[in-house]
Amino acid sequence: MAILYIYPKIGDPTTFPLGAGRVTIGRASTNDIVLSDQFSSGCHAVIVPTGRGYTLIDQGSKNGTFRNGRRVSGEIDLARGDEVLVGSTRFYFDKDYQPAVETVEGTTFTHSSNTIIQVKDILKKPPASGLIVKTPGGGLDLEKFQQDQKIISVMGAVSQALIYHMPLDKLLEHIMDVLIQHLPMDRGVLMIKNEDSQALEPRVVRVLNGALRAQSIFVSQTIVRTALERNSAILISDIQADEGLREQMSVVQAQIHSAMCVPLWNNQTIIGLLYCDRASLLEQFSEDDLRLLTLLANLAAVKIENARLFEESREKEKLEHEIALAVQIQKNFLPREDPSFAPYEISGTAQACRRVGGDYYDYIAIDKDRLAVLVADVSGVGVSASLLMASLRGALHEKFPGTVDLGDLAAGLNDFVYSSSDSHLFISFFLAIIDRTTDEVTYVNAGHNPPLLKGRQGPVRRLGSTGVCLGMFPDQVFAEETVVLRPGDILCLYTDGIVESRQGESEEYGDGRLADRLRELADLPAQAIRDRIFEDVFAFSGCSEAGDDMTVVVVKRNP
Repeated sequence: MAILYIYPKIGDPTTFPLGAGRVTIGRASTNDIVLSDQFSSGCHAVIVPTGRGYTLIDQGSKNGTFRNGRRVSGEIDLARGDEVLVGSTRFYFDKDYQPAVETVEGTTFTHSSNTIIQVKDILKKPPASGLIVKTPGGGLDLEKFQQDQKIISVMGAVSQALIYHMPLDKLLEHIMDVLIQHLPMDRGVLMIKNEDSQALEPRVVRVLNGALRAQSIFVSQTIVRTALERNSAILISDIQADEGLREQMSVVQAQIHSAMCVPLWNNQTIIGLLYCDRASLLEQFSEDDLRLLTLLANLAAVKIENARLFEESREKEKLEHEIALAVQIQKNFLPREDPSFAPYEISGTAQACRRVGGDYYDYIAIDKDRLAVLVADVSGVGVSASLLMASLRGALHEKFPGTVDLGDLAAGLNDFVYSSSDSHLFISFFLAIIDRTTDEVTYVNAGHNPPLLKGRQGPVRRLGSTGVCLGMFPDQVFAEETVVLRPGDILCLYTDGIVESRQGESEEYGDGRLADRLRELADLPAQAIRDRIFEDVFAFSGCSEAGDDMTVVVVKRNP
């Protein structure tokens, strides 16, 4: 004799022996099993003995009869252990309920009627389009066939609805609208992972049940963690029957009785989550609903990722355009040609490592016999360094040709940079005034790499600092120094990108190697010396482009 184990929503569980007679189930007192259940109909369902065992038949109930989460249509045979839901009352056929327990990071929920399926397993089994689906007895499984056709139809409609590109925020709203259209729910939430923190952020919330709109949505963290950690689609057929979930505040407040949670998986990574639940809609979500939601979530995730990539591409194009414009502006700030200042040959050039750099060099005529030559290096690289360099150029050109006291000039520039830039930005700066009537070079060095002075005889001399970098501290004093250039002497100004260029992870190029090159190249014109220095640096580092901003200015006094 088979036994029916009965678990009402309220009250103690009971049993009912099934014999050779028909058993009626419902709220009316005339039934064999009388339910005190507002969600059941007067005569809700019957269980009928057959030659094969027992058959379950729904009696046209308002809220439907469910076997193992699927709504019963017509007659369906019962197998040992089957779960039958009538209203909110749960029955187990010929086998008592033994709840499985799932623990996720200290949180527990039972899932006798719950379903946890790997997303990959669902995606591996698409609807059998065009195939005849048969029952174990060989007949046509019409319900299964119709459900597969529905899924195919919905997927086609959703694919068509998402075919056109739209901004990401609008796309997320559209995805939820399409989802609600094909999968009725009381509430739905679309969450996307923050790319930096990886935290889930609700991006679209829909509350279709007016009675729930005043409530905050607290999605069960147990369900969320399980979905994310296992990359699994989760169906809670009856939350109120799950001891681990029904006590959660979000469930109690909203009176949720069925929920689904599916990762937004783009076939590579989980980028978010879709959650939906039902409270006023009494029909519970089924495994077919879960399957449909998973397929839609996968399609949506791929579309979202494509939209992200498209927007990133557009942003990259916009940035490239802005950088190209900045590059052109910066080029306009640098000298267009080398100066004519006989008997001196002067030649310089700069190469930016990120197309827009913080290196700066310039020539400023004071009068017909005096020429200012300078090189500077803004800390950092990129657009911010370039903007500070442009500000320095503007402030410097305001001072000439009137100011010739280089100590006062450097002090004024220092205070300007200190007050007009962030604390982490400063400028190393070397400025020299060449007087061709006396061949004297008066200079100030604000924390810059010491320029190298190569004479016809003796060691290479380094013109060291006469003050700190511009912008580090206010109210600084800068000393002025003077050297004399004799026929054949070479003065080489450079930035740290030259001497700090590395050979892999090993030694730097260094100013000693630069001094050696100056001695070897001393007989060449200034421009050739400049070009050969760059060639040597690139050959040393094994790179074809600058790893840091690089600037070289060569001043050579001819006989």
